[in-house]
Amino acid sequence: MFTTGHLLFIALSAVIIGVGVLYCFKKKPPIRRVLIFCLMVGVISEMIKILGNMKIVPIVEPMVQNGNLIYQPTGQYTPYIEAEHYPFELCTYQLFFMIVALMMRDGIWKKRLYALMYTTCIVGAGMAIVFNSSAPELTKVSEFVGNIHIWRSFLYHSMLIILGTYIGISKECNIHFKDLKGTIFVILFLDLLTMYINSMMSKAYYVGDQLMGVSKAINYFSSYANPLGIAMENKTAWYIYLLIRLVLAILLMTLVNLPLYFKNNKKNG
Repeated sequence: MFTTGHLLFIALSAVIIGVGVLYCFKKKPPIRRVLIFCLMVGVISEMIKILGNMKIVPIVEPMVQNGNLIYQPTGQYTPYIEAEHYPFELCTYQLFFMIVALMMRDGIWKKRLYALMYTTCIVGAGMAIVFNSSAPELTKVSEFVGNIHIWRSFLYHSMLIILGTYIGISKECNIHFKDLKGTIFVILFLDLLTMYINSMMSKAYYVGDQLMGVSKAINYFSSYANPLGIAMENKTAWYIYLLIRLVLAILLMTLVNLPLYFKNNKKNG
């Protein structure tokens, strides 16, 4: 984390975001056109992620041979994408939000969707750039520069921040600070839903009816593993982590929405 290559891509993302926001601020394109462009970029990004992470694996049949469990190849193969690449991260949800925003008529619910996208695009994508999940695995600048998934990730999340920022300044979207309450409610709901999904996607082992543990823990939304270094060996530690996480999330979302508060007050004054 925060190696030379990582810092280089953070700086590159900042330049792209600055140029993109400046362009939108000066040209003021229709929000529909921006959404269509961002959706196209997002779909291409998702295709690169799917095709790049897809594996061709043999189809096997588990059987017991000489008292040992073996996996007998059937001679057939199939494409397979591991669970951590499924589209259950907040930043991937933005593709769905864009589609819904393009389909919805103008009104209070569309405005609430824009408010949700404004906050989550900036906070979620910003954290994805700063705490990129691939960064700890790469140590050399050449590994960053030569990795298509790094380019895809940083460009995609930079695009989301540009989109979120433009939603905030666009008169068409007309979102307000008071819309933050609805955004926090939706985020809490999605977080709760993600905890179900994490458990469903993780591989658990039982002896009889007793749960012994999991061999593969999926971590959408950082719901389980955490970057704070808290050893979550029991429920108490996990509840403490959830509380810290909730407070930090609300603080970040409030901070991002403060410009709307001052903009709305200036307009009313």
